[in-house]
Amino acid sequence: MPSAIIITVVLMLADILSAADLPVVGPNDTGTKITGTYVMLVTGLNKDPEERQAKDKAILRLRKFFLSEANVPADHITVLVDKESFVVQRSGESTAESIRSQLGELARRMKASDRFIFYYVGQANVVKDDLRLNLPGDDITEQDLQAWFKDMQTASMLIVLDCPAAGLAAAVLKGRGRVIVCGSRGDQRYSTRFSDYFVPALSEQTSDANGDGRISLLEAFTAASKRIDDLYREQDLMKTETPLIEDDGDGVPSQEPWDYEKGEHDGFVASRFFFSAT
Repeated sequence: MPSAIIITVVLMLADILSAADLPVVGPNDTGTKITGTYVMLVTGLNKDPEERQAKDKAILRLRKFFLSEANVPADHITVLVDKESFVVQRSGESTAESIRSQLGELARRMKASDRFIFYYVGQANVVKDDLRLNLPGDDITEQDLQAWFKDMQTASMLIVLDCPAAGLAAAVLKGRGRVIVCGSRGDQRYSTRFSDYFVPALSEQTSDANGDGRISLLEAFTAASKRIDDLYREQDLMKTETPLIEDDGDGVPSQEPWDYEKGEHDGFVASRFFFSAT
């Protein structure tokens, strides 16, 4: 092949990769090798006892999953909950100041080759098109989170917001190396149950759709999404929660990221995101 043609092909490929701006995804992939994982689990303020209990249960199961199955050291897991929570192994109360200070401390501890996972499950509301996570004391917005995440120079970041109107945050929190999972669209303002299905799906063998012995973030998300669809269909209810993923950096999340091979950009990174480094 003439050298001029080879150069042209190389330049075209470079342009395509640059346009895609695909983030680093971590272990088991061709991106930067993840050397450590840090996790922050947060519950919001919730006045409904049954709903608060469900959120606390999700936090407990997540902590156990990260400790036992993802092999994250206990001192790499921060748990912030409402003071009424029955979660005993906590790092503090889930106030705005506690979240800010704990994120600052983690930013100082983490290396560029580490991965950070932020998981919020609770209530939220919308004020002037801003998502407000309902916490003890002052609420926080997606702009607050974005400002606090700025100092985290990590290879990969997963942000899960399981709350009403979570999709509003994707445009603000987008970024290279980030996967954003939302429990609902921005126009869906009712309580969500995403974690009820997503957390178990992280370790259930039935989530392993391609049978490779590993469960990717996308596979767990897909299993949870389909179970939520089944729930509303079986109960003949209008669907009030649609989970989303944003992982291509354009700030526009997809509700069908499993179709990324058909032209959807969101879903590619999540399909290569594994919680275990093995």
